Amino acid sequence: MRFCGCFNGNSNKNSPPLALSSNSIGPQYNSTPVATASILGTAPHTASPISKYGTTPPIAPIGDISLPPEHDILGADKSKAADRKLQLHDGWRPLHYNIVIEPNIKTATNNGSITIEVQRDANIPTLLPIILDVHNISISNVRVIRSPSNVSTSDEIELDFDGKYGENNSSFVVAVSKGIEDERDVKLIVSMDFVSQITDTLQGVYRTSYTNLETNKIEWMVSTQFSPVDARRAFPCFDRPDMKANFTITIIRDDKLGMALSNMPLYRSSVHRPGFTRDDFVTSPKMPIYSFAFVVSNLVKSHYSDLDASLVPRVEIWTRPENTEMTNYAYSMLRKFLPYFEDYFGIKNRLSKIDMVSIPDFGFSAMENWGLITFRDSALLVPEDLDRASSSEHMEHVAQIVAHELAHQWFGNLVTPKWWDDLWLKEGFACYMSYLALNTIRPEFQIMDTYTIYEFGDAMQHDADNSSHSIAFDVKSTTDIRRIFDPITYSKGNILLRMLSSFVGDEAFRAATQDLLKSYAYDNADRDVLWDFMTRHAHERKTLPDSLQVKTVMDSWIMKPGYPVVTVERREADLVLTQERYMLPSRNMSDDSRFVVPITFETDELRKGDNIPTHWMLETDRQIVISEAFTSENNTDNVVYVNLNRQGYYRVNYDMPSWLALKKKFTTLPRITRAQLLDDALHLAQAEYLTYDIPLTFLMEIFTATDDELLWRATQRGLNYLIYMLHREPAYETFRAFMKFIVRPAFDRYGLNEPDNESHIQLQHRANIARLACKFNYDRCTMPAHRKYREWMADPKLNPIKPNLKSIIYCTALAEGSFQEWYFAYKQYKRTTSASEKEQILTSLGCTTKPWLLSKYLNMTIDPTSGILKQDGARAFRAVAENPIGYEIAFDFLQSKIKEISEYFGDGFSTLTEMIKSITTYMNKEYHKDQLQQFADRARKLGLTAVEEAIGLAMEQVNNNIYWREHSYYQLKDFLEAIVSEFHINIF
Repeated sequence: MRFCGCFNGNSNKNSPPLALSSNSIGPQYNSTPVATASILGTAPHTASPISKYGTTPPIAPIGDISLPPEHDILGADKSKAADRKLQLHDGWRPLHYNIVIEPNIKTATNNGSITIEVQRDANIPTLLPIILDVHNISISNVRVIRSPSNVSTSDEIELDFDGKYGENNSSFVVAVSKGIEDERDVKLIVSMDFVSQITDTLQGVYRTSYTNLETNKIEWMVSTQFSPVDARRAFPCFDRPDMKANFTITIIRDDKLGMALSNMPLYRSSVHRPGFTRDDFVTSPKMPIYSFAFVVSNLVKSHYSDLDASLVPRVEIWTRPENTEMTNYAYSMLRKFLPYFEDYFGIKNRLSKIDMVSIPDFGFSAMENWGLITFRDSALLVPEDLDRASSSEHMEHVAQIVAHELAHQWFGNLVTPKWWDDLWLKEGFACYMSYLALNTIRPEFQIMDTYTIYEFGDAMQHDADNSSHSIAFDVKSTTDIRRIFDPITYSKGNILLRMLSSFVGDEAFRAATQDLLKSYAYDNADRDVLWDFMTRHAHERKTLPDSLQVKTVMDSWIMKPGYPVVTVERREADLVLTQERYMLPSRNMSDDSRFVVPITFETDELRKGDNIPTHWMLETDRQIVISEAFTSENNTDNVVYVNLNRQGYYRVNYDMPSWLALKKKFTTLPRITRAQLLDDALHLAQAEYLTYDIPLTFLMEIFTATDDELLWRATQRGLNYLIYMLHREPAYETFRAFMKFIVRPAFDRYGLNEPDNESHIQLQHRANIARLACKFNYDRCTMPAHRKYREWMADPKLNPIKPNLKSIIYCTALAEGSFQEWYFAYKQYKRTTSASEKEQILTSLGCTTKPWLLSKYLNMTIDPTSGILKQDGARAFRAVAENPIGYEIAFDFLQSKIKEISEYFGDGFSTLTEMIKSITTYMNKEYHKDQLQQFADRARKLGLTAVEEAIGLAMEQVNNNIYWREHSYYQLKDFLEAIVSEFHINIF
């Protein structure tokens, strides 16, 4: 473990406080300074972070540089979802932060002091000011001291400076004008007192609450979320990923809050003043500021943490007392993942402890803060008792999130991307490594098979039209940063890393990864560094042609949006492959985007057995010929399939003879290939590469393939789109009859009764079949579902519904039932302590067909007394918007209360963006575009520029839907009617 404490020396408590000279302050704002000493009732008399400089004086209004009245730190946080341009301030970089902070939950403020040791960039000849990022922070008592070259106090020189807020009060500028002009490698110590806000929007330092079940009283706590750019809300700082530094924090807490945690172990606790405790923490290694964190609360440590207390790192899980029994699963998973990652990366975990904390209200699923990983409850806690047991899907979800955040301790914390345009690098690696780890630790999950459906589906759906963005996105504003926390960064990023591993080989990929981590530990790296390592190891192992560089391949994928369709055509014994960009609403031959595509294929005559490409399509290649792919020109019955195991990020289309051959021998194909063919066919038809007879023909295969769970999974995304587009059309009656006919044999086989000791995969397969059966109103599903729910209503303390079927049965019962079912569900939501159960109920509450209940539910999402957490606002809204009865109600709610919604949820976690995106689910008429445009105009007038941009992205989806309805609806209607007639399917 590396500790780089910048400040040493003995405490000198008798040293007098150093006053701020009156001529060192720059222009003042015409506002009343904030009298920060009064915030806590008494002056804190906080010990200075640099102990040799003695104690700091009480924070007083004299000499303050305060924010204008409209940004009064004591006011409520009414910041709207506004865009802020990012300004890169070079010239200085931080070496060490020393922070003393006292959160006051009652006044929603942090009273603190900060000392930053900074170093001038020797490569910049001009002496630039020190510019710190701030957001709603009041600053006072600023000092600039030349950093001593040794422990002698004679070297201490206080410097004159000008201090002022920058443009839009988004920065604090410290300009040192004299004394260091000619020194390129000078170090300074900048210290100041500050008052910042404890927010209610889950950003920066924020407060949240929960009910103590023993006392039935509200308990408050403080947590932090600094990623991506919200450390500036907590204290003045260099809020950039490339400005890594060491951190030392002291937390002063009210004794009513029993513990404080930060990234590093607690060094000591002492009485600060009556009723308050001072917690000093060990100095951290060099790390990114977004990974700095602390928690102040009455949470308790899980007893499972004591099972392996002698192991390093020490692992502890913190949660509310009633939830400690739910921590065993996550704890056991982490203990298995940790040695896997240490072995794979060739580097031991660098910190002596890992705390995992479940936060009652948390914006992301989890956050990888180094040594202090924070989670929302549902991402960490797994009930194991029979009454509240989690579904197999939830257990898989928790395991994967734990693995993802643990992988970040290496990719993200130890080595950090230089800038946000490489966010995909840390997130892609964490995603991909979580799959590898989970596949090794829990092979029965078959996670790498489902990967080819779910990860590809998420990425390709978001990467299919003009609203997409390149992975290497040119980040210019805070809105840009928040936008790229999306499936393009996470899913596409890790798919491309998997593709990279497939063509350089797993050994070269791992060796290059280890080289990167060892060479850039505690530092920043970018994609080009990774490409160089990968190329060297691939060339050494002869897995990549000498004429090809990894950078050439990968830049073709990350520097532009989209992905290709590779069309396969037979020409006698040869194969002709053509690439073009997949594009909604329809194929666009004028788009000349091309990619470096690794080609793998098999035929009846050629079984390859590995994923190493045999051919490459370059960016200059629109078409290539694979000579003598078959031994004979008469090969129409010979199967060919491309993109083995879906290792490449592209869809594959075939000429008609190839589709017919694949259909004829469908059951003999590898299971991933079968699922891939069905998924590709549904989405190729959506973009007019195919007519719908092909995907419908392949969809018929699941009629007999009742046990092929991967094939059933492959239908979900494509079928959902058809459901949304057809639900308000006459053809839905025929479509529903067709789907009931398809799903009936599988549901009759599996039903709603789970036998004991079913496998993980079988449990999920039954749930997927039941979801379709109930969705298409198969009475053998809907009636028993409602009956089981009624049994629960009769005895609320004994829930007879199996965990894997809860979401289906809850939704079906509320859709089929009265207001009584709805109110019962809401009561159970407030009663249960299981976070996963809460999420399932929240989604089901949006399934009711009662418009007034849907309206009531939406209004509850912005009512803090409803019990619905801010983290779940988008989930609840989406449940209503995806209800065919509710989407117009959701849109009305969003339009009429957009300002209130924006202020309530803030701009930190894309909640509004998710809401706006979800309202387009059923929109496929021209008048819908007019409604969206009116909504955009209203957002613009309110100054909600980020909302306006989200509406623009939603407009792209509506255009796609309109095009599909005009060009594909009647064709699909005809095909469905023909099938229903041919098979004598009853439409009632």
